Amino acid sequence: MKGEVVKGGGQTARLVALALGLVAAGTACAARELTIGEYAAEVRARVIARIGEALAEGGDTAEVSGTVTHAGSGAFFLQRDDDGLKILARGKLPAVGDRVAVTGSPSLEGGWVVFVAKKWKRSGAGKIPQARSVGGDQLTDADHAHNGVNWLRVVTEGRAIGRTENGFAINVDGVPVNVMAGKLPPFLSDCERTHPKVRVTGVAELMLDQSVLLGRGGYVIGVKIEVSRPADIELVPDLAYLVARKNREFTVGITVALAVLALILIAFAAVIFRQRRGMFRTRTIMAERKRMADDIHDTIEQHLVGAGMLLKVNRLKEAQDVLVRAKREIRDIVWGLKNDDMMRLSPAAMLRQLAHDENTKGIYRVDTRLEGLPARLDAAAMRDLSLIVREAIGNAVKHGGAKRIALQSEACEEGGWTLRLSNDGTPFDPATAPGAREGHFGIEGMRQRARRLGATLAFEPRGKGMVLILTVSHASKEKRI
Repeated sequence: MKGEVVKGGGQTARLVALALGLVAAGTACAARELTIGEYAAEVRARVIARIGEALAEGGDTAEVSGTVTHAGSGAFFLQRDDDGLKILARGKLPAVGDRVAVTGSPSLEGGWVVFVAKKWKRSGAGKIPQARSVGGDQLTDADHAHNGVNWLRVVTEGRAIGRTENGFAINVDGVPVNVMAGKLPPFLSDCERTHPKVRVTGVAELMLDQSVLLGRGGYVIGVKIEVSRPADIELVPDLAYLVARKNREFTVGITVALAVLALILIAFAAVIFRQRRGMFRTRTIMAERKRMADDIHDTIEQHLVGAGMLLKVNRLKEAQDVLVRAKREIRDIVWGLKNDDMMRLSPAAMLRQLAHDENTKGIYRVDTRLEGLPARLDAAAMRDLSLIVREAIGNAVKHGGAKRIALQSEACEEGGWTLRLSNDGTPFDPATAPGAREGHFGIEGMRQRARRLGATLAFEPRGKGMVLILTVSHASKEKRI
């Protein structure tokens, strides 16, 4: 370093003379014919040999001193006045602002002469050199003269391009510059979008093309600025950055607002869903209560009124029969409420389950052959259908003495369906059978339930038995099974 070399002077001048190695190699190779590969290999070997000789000649131990301007990654930089030097060192490094004396020998790195430290010693605190203001032209100047900025402390301004693995990059007058920094200030967190203008203070390191070894000056192929502190990276506010920042903040604000609105809408939808579900449950309960009221009014109440009339005229046996039937109707209603799981089945599956339950009594046999029924009916229709079938089975067994009962269904025109319940019991004439006046409400109850199903109910004697025919003539929207 200028004014700081204690011994071993002249090393740099001898290293620059390496260009003579290539000339000598070319002269030696011109005397005989070689292939291109052989020629290149021999020239490379002679140049490497000459570099080794020059380093050996200038390899005497020397001592340099100066003020540390940056330290890190196995190296530190010294500067005094307008001279700078990169020191390669191992182990503990001095701090920025220390004045140190370094003992070592020269070497080459990226076309520059560097110094390999054997040891260094702190001699006190030095004044950190003032940073030189530079632009793109100075950062691409490979001249070794007084105006060069390699390894000197500089300050420059540029617009951030984006983040890198070891810092970020800026554009200085069209020259891309890598800023090496351990920790970045917050305004660079989204520099890929906002591209802020920044002022950077640090040590410039220019990487040279290897043609410098030929004594042809070389040119800069890359620029780094080593930054020691986050405070050495300053924001330079300008209109472009402020607009980009506002747009960014506006976008973030809109995104947050939309997210909040989405959450509000989701919460509102959840409230509406709960309210609608509550209303549906309320309507379902009210419909169930009305159905129960209709059942009680249409059957049980009539049974009780009939029983009361029979008691007034001392027809005790008939009154007893009516009360037994009322008891049965109450059991049917309760059965319907207790068999909600069965109500969720398809009509065919429900009727097969009903037949299975009747067959477990072991007194009579119920067989099924079911086709063309709808895939599903609502709960009220399923209860009406099940109670019609149960009433018909009970009548056939109790009044007709039936032992064999058959349930058969089929599809009919326009999407309707027919259910037939035949038995081998004693036939009867529906026109002359006891009715409500006599205290018998079974047939009337079945007809009322059939009307709720949108169906007609008919009774036909057939041979020695009876057939109940339930016909739904309208087209069903449900899929047939």
